[in-house]
Amino acid sequence: MFNISVEGGPGVGAHTHMLTISPGVALKPASSVFISLTPSFNSSEDAAQYVTTRTDPTATAFYGHRYVFAYLRSHTWSLDTRVNWTFTPNLTLQLYAQPYFAAGDYTSFREFAKPRTLDKVVYGKDVGTITRSTATPTSGAMYTVDPDGAGPAQSFTFGDPNFAYRSLIGNAVLRWEYRPGSTVFFVWTQNRAGTDAVGNFDFTRDRIALLRDRPTNVFQIKVNYWLGR
Repeated sequence: MFNISVEGGPGVGAHTHMLTISPGVALKPASSVFISLTPSFNSSEDAAQYVTTRTDPTATAFYGHRYVFAYLRSHTWSLDTRVNWTFTPNLTLQLYAQPYFAAGDYTSFREFAKPRTLDKVVYGKDVGTITRSTATPTSGAMYTVDPDGAGPAQSFTFGDPNFAYRSLIGNAVLRWEYRPGSTVFFVWTQNRAGTDAVGNFDFTRDRIALLRDRPTNVFQIKVNYWLGR
């Protein structure tokens, strides 16, 4: 199985695009083992990603508010892995794992030029100024925007929305039918996740960081007993 989808929509002065690739592989190395691998990759560009809203009395066209948008480039990658292993008709093992990585890079911060239009003006290019301060040990990077340069509008700030997110979901279920109709399930589930304030997609960096993230492990036992004559 192999799927590729491409979507695109024209905007005014920019475009929105999306590419998704999701191949699938099924393997049966032995009569008692079934393995399914489904990787998925998505790359998208959005010229009108909402960021924040700030109050500004001089923004009369928008009733005293400035709505900040950005150009967003995002990438995601995941891998669904399933393994079914039948040791005997009464003893089976099911495994599932999904590593997931995502990153978003926000650039060209902008606002609508006027109501009832898709036209936008970019800070620092079409109107006003924008500066970025670097992150410190106690706070993240910040953007400072003066929306009209030497005009009467006050400057405002907002945090850098760039992100890199990673997670791993996995579980294992061992099923044992210890007597006809009666079963016991041993279940192990693990979750781990982490984020960084960076916008670039780096699989090697995020894979190493994911192994260092603190996991949450849950163990469960479920017993069914068949009451029969």
